[in-house]
Amino acid sequence: MTDSLATIYGIGVGPGDPLLLTLRGAAVLREVGAVLAPRSAEDRDSLALAIARPHLPADCAVLEAVFPMTEQRAVLEQAWEDAARELIAVAAAGRPAAFLTLGDAMLYSTWSYLLAAVLRLRPDATVVTVPGITAMSACAAAVGQPLAEGRAPLLIWPDEPPASLDALTALAPNIVFMKAARHLDALADAVETLGADAVAVRRCSLPDQAVTRDLRAWEAGRSYFTTVLVHVDPTPPTPSPAGRGGEKESK
Repeated sequence: MTDSLATIYGIGVGPGDPLLLTLRGAAVLREVGAVLAPRSAEDRDSLALAIARPHLPADCAVLEAVFPMTEQRAVLEQAWEDAARELIAVAAAGRPAAFLTLGDAMLYSTWSYLLAAVLRLRPDATVVTVPGITAMSACAAAVGQPLAEGRAPLLIWPDEPPASLDALTALAPNIVFMKAARHLDALADAVETLGADAVAVRRCSLPDQAVTRDLRAWEAGRSYFTTVLVHVDPTPPTPSPAGRGGEKESK
């Protein structure tokens, strides 16, 4: 019979400002024995850890894991499994453990892969996910622009945009382009062709937050943490000719 584990948490710490960490997230952080924070490289600090640090108790152990910026599945899977084993080791010692992730824990987050790895290694584990404020929500608030209104759908696009946005705007008049720093020129061309409104937000909610409606303005000094909000005014429906559709004419 295996020893029981303390609870393992995945916590979405929000977009950047420590004050945008949820009350639930802060409460959990005050109780954990250790946190595991992600880094993209050995020489880069963890933004998720910087957000969470003001809420950590003095005796909380801080662990960091490197998740390489690569598309090599085998490399990523090994990193996920190594991190899952670290969380399990803390929980096996009787201390709750938490993985920190930017934004929301269940939206394009490394936590979803760690969650699967933890449960594969220890199906008996008690795992709890704490949601967080998304970057797109923070960006919309920062520029005073709704993500969507009424019954209009919202589309989230996490990859390189197509050359034409027509196919996307046919699905939704509101589009969020995440991790968009590498694609600003392509987005600028597509937005101009479409006649859409677009705004880019860099490092939202952080002290060096920047906003621009000129997507080509950030040719230099681009940040990975760049989100673009695009809105297209929907085409109004063509009125039906008199006597066709709508109410029947009276006789």
